[in-house]
Amino acid sequence: MDRVADRSIVSGIFMAACVVLLAAACDFHYRAAAEPATDEVAVQTISEVRGEYDHPARLSAQELTSILEEVRIEYKNHWLQRLITGELAPAPLFEDALLARVAPPLVEALGKAGARDRVVFYVAQRRSDDRRDVTSGALFVKGRSLTIVLANYRNRVDVVPGLAAYDRQAPETAVAPQRFSLGFARGEFVIEPQREAIDEVLRIAPPSLAVDYAQFLQYKSRTAAGR
Repeated sequence: MDRVADRSIVSGIFMAACVVLLAAACDFHYRAAAEPATDEVAVQTISEVRGEYDHPARLSAQELTSILEEVRIEYKNHWLQRLITGELAPAPLFEDALLARVAPPLVEALGKAGARDRVVFYVAQRRSDDRRDVTSGALFVKGRSLTIVLANYRNRVDVVPGLAAYDRQAPETAVAPQRFSLGFARGEFVIEPQREAIDEVLRIAPPSLAVDYAQFLQYKSRTAAGR
């Protein structure tokens, strides 16, 4: 009986050691799979079968910057929020320092895009080792309009160990509900979009903005010349 008991004790210790080693290995893999949050600007072109865009589009970084500087995020405030804090002021799409990083790769992508390619952007701003704020969406040129579609605006994304960075993989998908619309500081250059009936009823389409960019750039040129 003593030998049987000894063997049972040894076997139990061995199994416990295996469990500890396995747990340690799993824990190492679990932690190793988590990448710390970083600042990032990524731009790519994505083809679609039904795309009919006027690409490549020739814009300079200065021209695109002047357009994006006028884009505003307009929050849809709940009545309780308005009562407590008042109306939230519109916010710029990108702050100046960030816009200086975003505009050049967007211009390059628009200049290389094909007629079926839309330009998709992903901008992450690090807030801590395990959190980033994400702004992402797409833009394209069709006729006289430059259209911006925004899926995320400073949407918080927590780094979750063991999970893929889903916000990077699908930058045209909102990572959480947000209540905002897109506006333009010079409203006379906004082109009213033709929305699908289903989008009007269900409001499933992400916020978008179409700007008569050629007319706007002409206006900017005339304004600069008249100074």
